[in-house]
Amino acid sequence: MALGKETEMGLKELFKANAEDYLMLTFLANKLEKMGRTEEAKMLREKATVEYGHATGIFEKLLANYDASKLLGDFAKEEDEEHVSEYNNVAMKAKEEGHNDIEAMLCAYADQEKGIAEASKKVLAMIGDFAKEEDEEHVSEYNNVAMKAKEEGHNDIEAMLCAYAEQEKDIAETAKKVAKAL
Repeated sequence: MALGKETEMGLKELFKANAEDYLMLTFLANKLEKMGRTEEAKMLREKATVEYGHATGIFEKLLANYDASKLLGDFAKEEDEEHVSEYNNVAMKAKEEGHNDIEAMLCAYADQEKGIAEASKKVLAMIGDFAKEEDEEHVSEYNNVAMKAKEEGHNDIEAMLCAYAEQEKDIAETAKKVAKAL
């Protein structure tokens, strides 16, 4: 059964919150370890593991009930539009307040976020293009060469290429399934 809009949005927010909590607890634990406070660091790591488990469980539910290629597309769009804008806005505020080091850091991060979004878009397009090319071009090419080989009396080559064409169809179907799963 498909998720309702409110459930989907709620799960996405909970996923982000748990992932954020996991990172915060992990960063704090690392800092405490550097300070020699291993017992406190251990306690925070245990809690971070719980947060990670929550984020993982929620993410699995999202993937099970959501088109993964749309999820990746939404992620790329959010990275590109929201995160880059947010980084740049905070960077400008930091600059206004005299924190040029923070501004420089956040501007660099904004560029990296843009790169992440572009890479996500490229992965989706690449898998889709690969599946289409496998299906349309390679299978056709194998069949054309197989027919030429048959015309020239090379039945063994024709049989081999026809078998390869079937395998190419299977590769294309697998690539389509992977593209849908993403």
